[in-house]
Amino acid sequence: MEYQFSNAVLNTRSQSFEVDGKKAVLEDRTFKLLAYLIDTHPKVCSQEELVAYLWPDSVVSPWSLPRLISDTRSLLRRLGVKQDVIFTVRGQGYKFNPEVTILSANDTAQLELAILRAEQRSDGAHLKFWIGVTLLMCCVCIWLVVNHGFDHEQNMSFKASEPVDAKGRILWVDDNPKNNAKEQGYFLKKKIGVYNTTSTQEALLLLSMYEYTVVISDMGREGEPLAGLKLLRAMRAVGNNTPFYVYTWVDSDQQTEVILSAGGQGVATKKRELYNYVLLHFSDEKM
Repeated sequence: MEYQFSNAVLNTRSQSFEVDGKKAVLEDRTFKLLAYLIDTHPKVCSQEELVAYLWPDSVVSPWSLPRLISDTRSLLRRLGVKQDVIFTVRGQGYKFNPEVTILSANDTAQLELAILRAEQRSDGAHLKFWIGVTLLMCCVCIWLVVNHGFDHEQNMSFKASEPVDAKGRILWVDDNPKNNAKEQGYFLKKKIGVYNTTSTQEALLLLSMYEYTVVISDMGREGEPLAGLKLLRAMRAVGNNTPFYVYTWVDSDQQTEVILSAGGQGVATKKRELYNYVLLHFSDEKM
């Protein structure tokens, strides 16, 4: 895929970057950051989402992403890019700032771009109807591709998140469930059911209706940095003592102390650590 913005061109196939026709070298993580922000443009990407993408299966400092953003901005200015490329959305995250033009792409990407532009320009009911139909068809195709690829990779489907002979249930609260796909796959292989929800409100409703063996939550979501702690406090306030763990990328003794003092069982920043915690509640299970 080849993208043009401002006076620069980024090509994800050849892993190349040019400014005013002159090639420039970008470090791998800088290139991945730009490509991801462009690919998700005009969406605002949260800090957790970007950290999970750029540092997979790693624990990094809370300042790693801001430092990378700052270094990337400085580098692009030195290379002669005329516009500010990365825009900070206070309390939400980061987004790609300039307009993006796709110079070469497959038919699906061109169709999606054309639909997006047409929808932004037109208020006509007829056009919106056909845009809706086309989007629906694209979504169905993407769903089939993603699910086929996931089944091939994991030899199971997350559509049925509880095995027939499940030993218990996990309620997983995270506004980006896809970030935990490997971890959830591990628990499913252990015949432990996994149920995803993306908000505190939905989690509290589910907890009032069903029984779960363990609750796993992220700490910050949807612009609320203490969402996980608030969920824990709300659970304990109504007498729900289901074991509660926070799964996050920030390693902090203070954070662990706060969760424990609120009635939680622990904080995990690595997959193995999370597995050890959760399997304690399934007496016949080992790593």
